[in-house]
Amino acid sequence: MSDQTTTLPASLAGPTAHHFLSPHYDDIALSCGGTARLLADADRAPQISVVFGSEPDPATPLHEFAEELHRAWGFDATTVIASRRAEEAAAADRLGATTRVLPFRDAIYRDRHYLGNPQLFGAVAPAEMDLPDTVAAALLDLARPPAGARIYAPLGVGNHVDHQIAFLAGTRLARDGWDVWFYEDLPYAINPGALETRLADLAAPHPVEPAATIDVAAVWPAKLAAILAYPSQLETVFDYVGSGDSPAEIDATMRAYAERTGDGVLGERFWRLRA
Repeated sequence: MSDQTTTLPASLAGPTAHHFLSPHYDDIALSCGGTARLLADADRAPQISVVFGSEPDPATPLHEFAEELHRAWGFDATTVIASRRAEEAAAADRLGATTRVLPFRDAIYRDRHYLGNPQLFGAVAPAEMDLPDTVAAALLDLARPPAGARIYAPLGVGNHVDHQIAFLAGTRLARDGWDVWFYEDLPYAINPGALETRLADLAAPHPVEPAATIDVAAVWPAKLAAILAYPSQLETVFDYVGSGDSPAEIDATMRAYAERTGDGVLGERFWRLRA
């Protein structure tokens, strides 16, 4: 953290506890790492809960899609979680955050529901429709008391099933009276029309409205450093949006979206359920 405490914008200054719900190990750095770092610099001790970060079941053989992703990341089933947790620790250090892992597995390890990208970025399996409530209950145990606390959850842009489940967990918490902001899932939101498509899909069941756009220019180097702390993921993640994965290419890709979001400044935008 910086030697001098940061003065937060009014939209961040109210809550005294800030808890980030991260579907996977890299989502907070990518989507709202600047906001997390601003909070850390203001001594607000941001906390990250990685939802789907538990080890694969060693008794269950991995399907080919999971093994294909492991090869792309440079891991195998025995090293993947420890390696990703090491990356998470390095990123959290750059953001000034602490991380906890909830007891749920990544979609690619859950039975055989998601055997390729069409399923992974499709509908949540019917057998998993109770998962959002289970995730919300697990988060409650970590984030008490609710008074003065804010939860940051993914909006679900890009339609990854784990992000959809985490979004629904966030809506459960919001409807129970929690202060919940939803962040734009990056880099998926960079794809043209991805955000607009998600907002249209949510218009009937879960309409949202803008909550705030946070200027993160002052902490952009820390956000970028946190993103680069996940070397195993960069090629796979940025391939989804047609970007190269060198530091300069990632900076340019992320910076262009942030400037559009912030109307000329480097912004991270948040949403909330419409009353």
